[in-house]
Amino acid sequence: MPEKIPAPQYKRVYSQGRSVANRFLVLYYLPCEGSWKLGVSVSSRVGKATVRNKLKRRVKEAYRKVKGEAKAEGQLVFVVRRRLLDATFRDLEHAMEQLLRRMGLLDG
Repeated sequence: MPEKIPAPQYKRVYSQGRSVANRFLVLYYLPCEGSWKLGVSVSSRVGKATVRNKLKRRVKEAYRKVKGEAKAEGQLVFVVRRRLLDATFRDLEHAMEQLLRRMGLLDG
């Protein structure tokens, strides 16, 4: 699993990084030297703490399955949208692959 992004660095990734979005996720990416760092953000408007934590675990697991194909280093922050509540795990994997391809981090 990639390193976790420290909380103060989220603002830097948001302000200096690039972003792409689909109906389930928003991806912010800031290229930098070193290994991958991953952050997942879920607003309290999405649900209670147990729901938010479940969504974070699902996003991290989907990323773990997809990351082997990734070809760059940097900091990634996935922002979960409310529609992810009704999505299947396969929908999440597909949405994540789509965002990583649009960002140029996956071939295809």
